[in-house]
Amino acid sequence: MNLDRLEVFLRIVETGSMGAASRVLHLTQPALSHSLRLLEDELGTPLFDRRGRGLVLTAAGRALEPRARALLEAAQQLARDVGRTAAQRYHDLRIGTVDSVATFLLPRVLAPVRRAFPELAIKLTTARTLELLRRVATSELDCAIVAWSGPPDGVARAERLGPYTLRFWGRKDRFPDLGRATTEDAVRELPIVEIEALPGQGSMIRKDAPAFAVTGSLASVKALVLAGFGVGAMLDFMLSPAERRTLVHARVPHDPDCALHLVSAPTRTGDTERRLDGALAAALRAALPAPRRARS
Repeated sequence: MNLDRLEVFLRIVETGSMGAASRVLHLTQPALSHSLRLLEDELGTPLFDRRGRGLVLTAAGRALEPRARALLEAAQQLARDVGRTAAQRYHDLRIGTVDSVATFLLPRVLAPVRRAFPELAIKLTTARTLELLRRVATSELDCAIVAWSGPPDGVARAERLGPYTLRFWGRKDRFPDLGRATTEDAVRELPIVEIEALPGQGSMIRKDAPAFAVTGSLASVKALVLAGFGVGAMLDFMLSPAERRTLVHARVPHDPDCALHLVSAPTRTGDTERRLDGALAAALRAALPAPRRARS
């Protein structure tokens, strides 16, 4: 429906006559009459009855008036929103992360990214890696930070950020022999702290374990490990240098190809989008701990 014709209709309603409306809109009266006739033809019904020198709304005209006002207001709001977005360096970023990144890494990244893009509005989602990859592939998310062994499958663009190293950690004063454990079976002899497994996933907890903890988040795992409750699998970037000094980790081999990646939607091809992705990747790399040398 033509918005200009709706504007003509509403000005006639407000002024009460064709002549007054033509003066408000700076249109000739024949042009105004033509626009109204086209709107009535489009709707298939008259919108005004002539009474003397004035115009009175028909039942169809009364039904149209509030809807026409709502349509014009929505169009004006849309124009304001688009104009505000165009005036900004970038409007929003729909980003997804795994829980570990959202909890322990992303808070360190927000400040430098916002310094580079001060008007950025971040819309954050946390989910499992496979779900994040699906949403990026369908452009439901602009980008995602995921853990994957090797280059992630099925994405238009992926940038490796750094290793995603998972180790079994425990308090030195509680579990001094943990540093000599080289197999998961050896670790299972100790009280285990772990996140509740998804269907089909295994558990490190022995059926006859005298003590263990099953939690709903990595933050709970970290808190219990630091308190000396037991041994838990944690990522290097979850721990500060001071916290590491109180802990020891097992020497169980991990997947050397597992890494954090920034994956981007196929629609992110503009210069600004690539600059934003680059700033995000640089901030994430800076926040990751330096690679640790393996002990001989």
